[in-house]
Amino acid sequence: MEENTIIAVENIDFKYEGKNILEDFSANFERGSFTCILGESGSGKSTLLRIINGLLFPQKGFVKIDGEVLSKENLIKNRLQMGYVLQGNSLFPHLTVYQNMIYCLKLLKKSDAFCKEKIVELLPLVGLKDDLLHKFPDEISGGQKQRVGIIRAIAHEPKIVLMDEPFSALDSETRDKLQILVKDIHQKLQTTFVMVTHSEQEAAILGTALLRL
Repeated sequence: MEENTIIAVENIDFKYEGKNILEDFSANFERGSFTCILGESGSGKSTLLRIINGLLFPQKGFVKIDGEVLSKENLIKNRLQMGYVLQGNSLFPHLTVYQNMIYCLKLLKKSDAFCKEKIVELLPLVGLKDDLLHKFPDEISGGQKQRVGIIRAIAHEPKIVLMDEPFSALDSETRDKLQILVKDIHQKLQTTFVMVTHSEQEAAILGTALLRL
């Protein structure tokens, strides 16, 4: 594996209900890149993202994260090096906005003071105000939910941020704003982003690399 490769997908097969979703598939993702994954419905885009995150394991082949083969034994450790932003509202409905934002920080046993300081630091980055922190997800807009989801994904300073069509359920104005926001976050943090999208235009705006399935 090349030194600049942070994710290596090597010769994976994945079948679902007897159907080949991915077959002898390999790809490398460079450190600090923003890779957009494009493909038709059913081509395996979201499946690939779940395999990288360890939510699914391939029937053949393997994934390496920073040179280490992803396995059930090191799954939690590797997942905590990733952030995940899903399509639509993926927030925990029983937790406040603030509790959602610090979810991964608490898994890492960060102190209350550290959590508060980190969220205060990140709020301006996504254009949110602190008056939302004590609200619940059903009390805020779709665009605000996605911004909260972005903070949750980056607050613990992961090496990798995975995004699965995060803007597809939003209106065009909100989507355009969030695309600019995510591009800005990537440039500031230089974290590795991997995003599934069905939009060529979105891939052109955000991507530094393109993967077609």
